[in-house]
Amino acid sequence: MALLFCNESAKAQDAVDKVYMLDGKVNEGTVKAMEDNAITFVYTGESLEYSLEKSKINKIVFGSGRTQVINEAAAPVTAAAVASANSRNKLAVIPFTMISNESSLTTDAMGEEIQHTTINSFMDNTRGLTILDPMTTNALLLKNNLNANTIKAKLPQEVAKLLGVEFVVYGTANINYEGTMTFGSTSTTYKDKDKRDSKDREKSGKEFSSSSSSTSDNYDTTIEMSIYNDQGQTVHSVKRNGFGSSLDKYQATINYVVKRTPWGDKHK
Repeated sequence: MALLFCNESAKAQDAVDKVYMLDGKVNEGTVKAMEDNAITFVYTGESLEYSLEKSKINKIVFGSGRTQVINEAAAPVTAAAVASANSRNKLAVIPFTMISNESSLTTDAMGEEIQHTTINSFMDNTRGLTILDPMTTNALLLKNNLNANTIKAKLPQEVAKLLGVEFVVYGTANINYEGTMTFGSTSTTYKDKDKRDSKDREKSGKEFSSSSSSTSDNYDTTIEMSIYNDQGQTVHSVKRNGFGSSLDKYQATINYVVKRTPWGDKHK
């Protein structure tokens, strides 16, 4: 029993207080006193007393085993946190999904053309965003074997992380050919001709008629756009019928939609 008592006494004498600082440093010794703004501390093997400011201390682990937290330590800066900060307010537009009754409009090239139009619209009609250029977006997608169709197998937050952005724009362009429309017009003019003789004036003239016509292709267009953040939440979603009937009228529709996104000039 005496031997056991001596061992426990020796352990108690060997135990030291550990003061963990917010900068990561650990001081070993004895805490002599606790004051309002500081502690009195003696380092192991020394006798001089020091005053350590509480504002710089994270916690104290006493030799008895008790822990006293003075200030919570800041969370460590992780690679994920740095990536999240770097992606803030960045937006990427992926190539549009094309739906049409014309095979020439369902190509990857057409999807990328409308992607470019959308990116230009975001650059011209929104504020507070950094827009990822299409070359970078498409190169990153290609490296990961993704396109407008296969990207659907990934969650929006996964795509945002892959592209290093906070927001991802998904779009669908439904453009259907509806035939041709012909416009015509007719006009009539009258030309006078004077004839004179010795007695009186005789008037005569001719009537001229002309007609013209033009034919244009007619398309029905619908643009769908959804924007997700890097948490997978829907930020904005809209479906809009196109303005006009020509093929390039999707551009005006996209401008209308983009202006009414949360960063757009027409957002309410």
